[in-house]
Amino acid sequence: MATFADRFKQLREESGLTQEELSRRLGVSKGTVGNYESGARTPRKLDDLNSLADYFNVEIDYLLGRSNSRPEYDLEEQWIISCYRNADEDTRLGIKSILRRFDKKDAHVISAS
Repeated sequence: MATFADRFKQLREESGLTQEELSRRLGVSKGTVGNYESGARTPRKLDDLNSLADYFNVEIDYLLGRSNSRPEYDLEEQWIISCYRNADEDTRLGIKSILRRFDKKDAHVISAS
């Protein structure tokens, strides 16, 4: 099974970030990122693990290599779903109307080709 170091590096690479870019985004040193990837160090605080899991949109168990399960939706998609679920009925109808317009445009483009 994968280790924290394996998963951390995999997630960084999937994000298309260098160690330096990720260190800036996370607010840690480049050395910390390097140590995480080499396995020389792991986050010691639960808050740090939570922050990393949230940043990469994975569960802590996935980050630690204890699970292979990843979310079906990225953070932006999860936010959109949450907004829709929390909206009143009139707002939901408006959202559906907008999405139907896009769907029809896509269907028109597909049928025209």
